[in-house]
Amino acid sequence: MESALTVFPTRPARDPKGQGQELKLFSNYFTIGFDSNEIKGVNKYTCKFEPEVPDNSRKVRTLIIRTVKEKVKEYLDFFIEWGNCIYSLKKYEEVPKLETEHDGVKYVITIEWVQLMLQSDKDHMNFLKIFFNSMMRGLRFETIGRKCFNAAKAHSLDAHKIKVWPGFDARLIMKENGVLLNIDVCFKVVRQDTVLEFINDLKRKCEEKGLDSQEEISTALKGTTVVTK
Repeated sequence: MESALTVFPTRPARDPKGQGQELKLFSNYFTIGFDSNEIKGVNKYTCKFEPEVPDNSRKVRTLIIRTVKEKVKEYLDFFIEWGNCIYSLKKYEEVPKLETEHDGVKYVITIEWVQLMLQSDKDHMNFLKIFFNSMMRGLRFETIGRKCFNAAKAHSLDAHKIKVWPGFDARLIMKENGVLLNIDVCFKVVRQDTVLEFINDLKRKCEEKGLDSQEEISTALKGTTVVTK
């Protein structure tokens, strides 16, 4: 008996005189733009403190900026602070020095305009990453690695003591004409029982079967990673 396995489809015959035809292709890559033609891009500012705040004290810098948040918004409108930088859609050449106090220390904050980031700039992609992470926290999504999950829309499987969190995996990719957003659907399986409950349940089952509970528990937990919040 002869059998044949076709791995690839047969290439269709092409008319030598044919000119071809237009073909539309779709993908889950999306361009990112602004909703107004008046917006030329994102403006980047540097933020300096007197006395100086160490680079490894990002949380302290954030708390200091929060004390003058409303004053900064008077000049830059909506802005995002990250590290030593501030990002805003509004350009303001010279922001007046701001004085504030945090934890008993008086600070003078100097905000200086650096550049208008083009969509093809690497700093623009870094800003978008910060923006998406901030937006996900605002929507109360659980961020695990690069993936975000909506714990509020979880599906419970009580028979198996697990919950399934719906979510998505969003990645930004820099191309010649700017940044593209790639989105894939993903899910996270979360156990509803604690480690102690799992051990006690396994111990009870071993005792009912007359097995060595300590040995069975050690075997079951071998290579298991416990994640805590």
